[in-house]
Amino acid sequence: MGLLFVAISNSYGQSGLCDTAYWNHTYYNQRLRIYDSCYTIKGTLKVLLAPSLTGDGDYHLYIQPDSTYQWMVKFRDSSYVKHCAGIDSNGYTICTTCLNVEEICKGTITDGGSVGAAENAKCKNFNDTVYLPNTGEYVQVTGPFVYDTVHCWNELHPVSHMKLLVTGVNEINGDGLVNGLKIFPQPANGEVKFQFQHAPHAITLIKLYSIRGQQLYIYALSETNTLNVDVSTWPTGEYLYSIILKDQNKLLKSGKFSVAH
Repeated sequence: MGLLFVAISNSYGQSGLCDTAYWNHTYYNQRLRIYDSCYTIKGTLKVLLAPSLTGDGDYHLYIQPDSTYQWMVKFRDSSYVKHCAGIDSNGYTICTTCLNVEEICKGTITDGGSVGAAENAKCKNFNDTVYLPNTGEYVQVTGPFVYDTVHCWNELHPVSHMKLLVTGVNEINGDGLVNGLKIFPQPANGEVKFQFQHAPHAITLIKLYSIRGQQLYIYALSETNTLNVDVSTWPTGEYLYSIILKDQNKLLKSGKFSVAH
């Protein structure tokens, strides 16, 4: 079903999020068959291979895609697969459910011969500034969605945008999500704002109660870090709140806030 959401393209050069200049620094471009010239996914970094292991100066990031993008790992276009130089791989040996994501020209090239020469020529005088995430971080990645006919797997390559969404793998379980939570102004008059340091990945509930514990409202947050609540008609006084990770029914934080007119 995921294929319905992809605009298949055989040419690179879409304007917008993808920086086309990165294509000029990717070696042996003909080995990469393009499904989509510019695609964005979200997922968690499971394994990071440094250039000292890859040999070509690129970082290989094995991203566990969100369920929305999981289809990309095993999707194959038969016309592309026939160009596969080896055995078509429906999964990586490093992470069978991950999508390989490559940040190019970011380290020392150790490959030799004609391959190393081609890699060095492409990376010469090029400084990649894309954010390099740490293992466990939840990120948003943008780059061409391609089939690599040498490795016989799908990739986002070359990556031109990497955005940190969550600072650690434990954040997906809610741990640390409420660190730095701000509730303001205090006391509130017309509006009270609940502001997290980053947007929750999983659906997070904010439940509001009277000081006697009567439930008043329930709000659900996902992929946004701020909730604004209109309290202009609320009676002056103290109120209670609780923040709950919905899927796990896990209480993350509770406390008080006040309203004054």
